[in-house]
Amino acid sequence: MFPLLDLGWSRDDCREYLTAEGFGETPKSACIGCPYHGNAQWRKLRDGAPDEWKDAVEFDAVIRAGNARATANGVPLLGQAFLHRSRLPLGKAPIDHKTRNELRSERGDPDGCSPWSCRSGEPVE
Repeated sequence: MFPLLDLGWSRDDCREYLTAEGFGETPKSACIGCPYHGNAQWRKLRDGAPDEWKDAVEFDAVIRAGNARATANGVPLLGQAFLHRSRLPLGKAPIDHKTRNELRSERGDPDGCSPWSCRSGEPVE
């Protein structure tokens, strides 16, 4: 399911391989509506891909009440769902604010994915 992780590859291993194959500037991949995006990724989407930003803002609004099928099956969302960690609508979230973690990530490992779905630091046991 995670072939590169199964090989024991780190993010640095992937970068080294891509560079050796001529793809050194390959950006990190992620879904547009990934709730693990940090402010830098949200700003990049907003400022560089306005159509995708609009899609993310619309998706964020649609998920507010949870999944309609789950609710119909008796498993309603407790509270509200938001894409941004501030729990504000994405279009109003404080994405221009740089947190300590974001400043730290700018110096090395990028923020983003859950440690269970992609490698963004030390492996999780």
